[in-house]
Amino acid sequence: MWQNLHFLSPAPDRERTVFIEEVVDAATLFSADHRRIEVGRDYFRFGYDFSILHERPDVVLGVTFLLSEDEPETLHGVMDENLRWRAQRHPDLQRLPSAGSIFKKIEGIGAGRLIDQCGLKGERRGGAQIFSTHANIIVNQGGATAIDVLSLIELARETVHRETGHLLVPEITLVGSF
Repeated sequence: MWQNLHFLSPAPDRERTVFIEEVVDAATLFSADHRRIEVGRDYFRFGYDFSILHERPDVVLGVTFLLSEDEPETLHGVMDENLRWRAQRHPDLQRLPSAGSIFKKIEGIGAGRLIDQCGLKGERRGGAQIFSTHANIIVNQGGATAIDVLSLIELARETVHRETGHLLVPEITLVGSF
C-alpha cells in the first residue's frame, strides 16, 4: 500500500516533514478495473498517512517525480547524512525487523515521546519489543507473533491514555484475525 510517505527535511534544518506528495508529478497505474491508466498527483488524494490506494486496489507501475538537480557530491552528502541520522534513531531492519512507526503523529508532542514518558521503552511481550531508541517502533527480537505486537500496541495505548490523557491512534493497518 502506498501512503503519503514522509521524512524530515535534510540537515541542517530538519524542521519540517517532507511528504511524498510534494515530489510526485504523475503515475502509471494498473487500475482495479484492469486498465493501464495515467494519473496526476491529485488522483491520490494524499493526506497524513493516506492515499486513495487505501481505498482502491490499484497497482502503481511507475511514478514521475519532480526533483531538483544538484551536484552528485552534494546529493551523496545529503543521503549519507540522512542515513547516519536514521541509523541513530531507527532499528537496523536487517537485524531487528519492524513495521516502522506504529502510531500517528500527535502534533507538537509525538507519540514516541508519550510512550517514552510512560516508561515503556524496552517493554517486551514474547519476541516483540518497544524499541529502546524510538518508542513509536516495535521491533521483532526474534520469533515475535502478531499477538505479541498487538499486546504491546494495547499496552502503549492504555498506558499513555491513562497517564497523559492522549489517545494513540495506530497508523499501521492490522490484517487478519487476532
